[in-house]
Amino acid sequence: MHPSTVSRALHRADLPLRPETRRRVLAAVERLEYRPSAIARGLRLQRTKTLGMLVPDITNPFFPPIIRGAEEAAREHGYELVLCNTDDTAERETASLRLLREHQADGLLIATSRMADTTVAALRRERFPFVLVNRGSHISADLSVEVDNQRAAETVIAHLASLGHRRIAHIAGPLSTTTGAERAAGYRHAMRARGIPADESLLAEADAYAEPSGYTATVQLLRSSPTAIFAANDLLVLGALRAAREARLRVPHDISLVGVNDIPLVELIDPPLTTMRVPQRQMGQLAANMLIAVLEKTPVSRRHIRLDTTLVIRGSTAPPSTAARSVA
Repeated sequence: MHPSTVSRALHRADLPLRPETRRRVLAAVERLEYRPSAIARGLRLQRTKTLGMLVPDITNPFFPPIIRGAEEAAREHGYELVLCNTDDTAERETASLRLLREHQADGLLIATSRMADTTVAALRRERFPFVLVNRGSHISADLSVEVDNQRAAETVIAHLASLGHRRIAHIAGPLSTTTGAERAAGYRHAMRARGIPADESLLAEADAYAEPSGYTATVQLLRSSPTAIFAANDLLVLGALRAAREARLRVPHDISLVGVNDIPLVELIDPPLTTMRVPQRQMGQLAANMLIAVLEKTPVSRRHIRLDTTLVIRGSTAPPSTAARSVA
């Protein structure tokens, strides 16, 4: 049987073909367990229906819901998602990008966090399709899905100020990241807006979004006697909690703690964590849908999406104690 006849039977139900011929082709396909070659299809169509995704740390609980959302959206459109963990290093990022390009990924979802990013610059030059996830860009042509980081920080400070806190410390994420820089800017703006004096000793930059970094920063901040600490993500807060316990401070009686992301299980720690909830799954879905729209040349209604966060108040925040208030 001629290959074109087989192809018409499998892929073109709209083309004329005798019912008996179509039946024979389908019977042979079932008997031989034939599966179409994705590589051959990709060569023919110059597309593989594959999306690559770069994440900085797969062990960070923040990322799996984003990945899940992106994967669900991709599969709804007949795409598969290939994941690469970069450890947020330029070397691993370059190697992962090379791997994805060699395997002919149609486009990229980039959740790595650095603002000065040679990877993104190279993709722009090559006009290779990509969408930034959980980070923004100063380039208007870049597609991105992120949260309103400054507004999230301002909401946290408003909550703590409403409880009576004035010595509010901030553990910033690395300021080379958009999330770190924007949340720190939101903290400063909200403190000024409420007439709370700026005290540089109450601001510490973490070297990574990780629990040990939060611990190290908190040990430093406790020397300045804050009554509350706002950390740029929940993993940093877990480090702050460990440092507070070592200093024999009770949370929230002696010090209040607030994070960002609402990662799984933070409601089960003692005390349950007050945090800003980020719509991670929705972020992944929107980013994948945006990238697929570009690949399939359909209109993209919004090139830059900023999602709102929600303050979830639990047991780690309370008014400052009388003693702490008198010191402040």
